[in-house]
Amino acid sequence: MNDPFGKERDLVGPDPEPPGLDPRGEEFFREHLDTFMRIAVYRLRNPHDAEDAVMNALLTMHSKIERIFAASNPIALATKMLNDTITDYCRTSVRITRNEQLFAEMPAVSYLMELGRYDQLDRAMEELEIVAPLQAMCVQLYHLIGLSYDQIAEIAEISVAAAKTNAYRGRRQLGSMLTELPKERGDS
Repeated sequence: MNDPFGKERDLVGPDPEPPGLDPRGEEFFREHLDTFMRIAVYRLRNPHDAEDAVMNALLTMHSKIERIFAASNPIALATKMLNDTITDYCRTSVRITRNEQLFAEMPAVSYLMELGRYDQLDRAMEELEIVAPLQAMCVQLYHLIGLSYDQIAEIAEISVAAAKTNAYRGRRQLGSMLTELPKERGDS
């Protein structure tokens, strides 16, 4: 018989307290959250999707916090986890949109123009990632995401001088690729 006033005896006992965040992990997440968000916004191009992906990544990182701190470079491992989570998020989004039929209104012209500016840079960046992946990473982290050379060196596990050199060479190579890219039909 159910007691509507909650005076029934509790046979199991009170609910256990949920495990809290490791204080070191919480400090680590707070310190690097801005960096994680910038990387996610750059890759996903949408702040709302980026926030979802970062929160999913933080859940993964939380479950593996001891492994992160045991790594020789914790931020590099955390960034790899973030990138893997962003890839999974993109794959999940594609699967969901295949099954949905949306009747959305047409996007604004300004939004389409902004996306058009990214197209040529994206094609050149994809080519640079194939030709020189470390240079592409340094260019993305410094120029597109806005991290410092010290942060890039820590993430890429290289020296600060190597981060500067790779960013410079990658930017120069990217510039030459942008001028060499063939225009597609419809480009003016």
